[in-house]
Amino acid sequence: MLPLLHFTWPWPWPVFLLCLVCPRVVQAQFPRPCTAPEALESRMCCPVWKGSPCGFSSGRGVCAPHPARDLPKPVDYRVNWPRAFYDSVCTCWGNYDGFDCGQCLPGWKGPQCSQQHHVERKEITELTDQERETFLSSLHKAKRSLSSRYTILTSRDTTVEGNYNFRNTSVYDLYVWMHYYSAKSYAGSENNSAHRGPAFAFWHRVFLLFIEREIRELTGDQDFYVPYWDWTRTDHCNICTNQYFGGVGQDGRIDGASPFSKWEESLGIICIQSDASEPGRLIRNPGRDPVFKTLPTAEDVEDIMTAESFDTPPFDKTSTNSFRNKLEGFDIPQDSRHLNASMHNLIHRYLNGTMSLVPTAANDPVFMLHHCFIDKLLERWLEDHSDAAYPDSEQVHPAQRAQAFMAPFFPLRTNSFYWGRDTWSLGYRYKDHKDSNSGAGNSTAREAAV
Repeated sequence: MLPLLHFTWPWPWPVFLLCLVCPRVVQAQFPRPCTAPEALESRMCCPVWKGSPCGFSSGRGVCAPHPARDLPKPVDYRVNWPRAFYDSVCTCWGNYDGFDCGQCLPGWKGPQCSQQHHVERKEITELTDQERETFLSSLHKAKRSLSSRYTILTSRDTTVEGNYNFRNTSVYDLYVWMHYYSAKSYAGSENNSAHRGPAFAFWHRVFLLFIEREIRELTGDQDFYVPYWDWTRTDHCNICTNQYFGGVGQDGRIDGASPFSKWEESLGIICIQSDASEPGRLIRNPGRDPVFKTLPTAEDVEDIMTAESFDTPPFDKTSTNSFRNKLEGFDIPQDSRHLNASMHNLIHRYLNGTMSLVPTAANDPVFMLHHCFIDKLLERWLEDHSDAAYPDSEQVHPAQRAQAFMAPFFPLRTNSFYWGRDTWSLGYRYKDHKDSNSGAGNSTAREAAV
């Protein structure tokens, strides 16, 4: 995702280094019922819902064999996900979803998942005081509440029978671990399952839908949503204040008056036998990096919107004339700032701290608002390019090919599953802010269907 940066404040470097020197360590989220000994021994992740596996007797789904494909050597557990762990998983029918088919697909609600459900994602600075406080309090609850639905797997070598260590985690930290797992590079390459390729924008779209739904389950607020942060409207981090996500001092630490100053990074124990298990606190130094001291501009947005192809060979960070690679920030506009990162990547660099390192990035809640805006830009481009398609090429890394399953999500969804499903069909749309100057708005033609 992003190369290692150099910082001048205290940092848990031993923890970060462990990510580099323990390539066989695996961390992932797993449905709690699928971590029971009988599930692991039978290699079946088909939890019971209302008396039958996958809600079969209720017409929700079926326990189906995973498409049989050999795992490449050396084994990487994200390729052919989740074949390394299970031979059978739930396949949900109709509008049903979830690892046990007990939930509804995004955009649906009700006992039979037959009622349409929509929310409108607003720009963070245009939330009312009550909306802002409700959103922030939901994040704090997710940070301190253990997930009743998932656990974290940590293992040095999952090919060794019984070498599994499952840990409880909070709802928010579950989300952090999922991003770390997806962003971890494959041995001997820079490739991973969610960045530097065509799956980038869609993986993060599903990721946002996942955390929204988990927080809805936790809080009971079915209208909870993640707002977006339009960084083209400002020349500084205007949400790095105690009103939002915490002001920052000269040392990069969050102001003690903000509850976010007490948030600990969820790195967990990266190497099981290591002593470096002490978590750090959130760090931000927005705009203080001598190179990455500006935010992307409205002109940058318009530049990427001119790309005619969603992605181009070789479908990695070197792709040119690729909307995906421009959006991700490796294909850089030719401007006077002489940057070597743009758009998505530049935001990570600009914040200059927790968000600038792959293993820790999602710990900072600004991460989700940033990616929500990236998702908004994706939707605008897709609306303007209805004839575009997800790349179907052997040049795409195996984990990001159209028919590969997104790791580490349950139930199984291919990377191309969400292509052709606009945000309205997924239960949300974006509300353009009142004084939009970014050109990042998306069409409201579907509003008549509300």
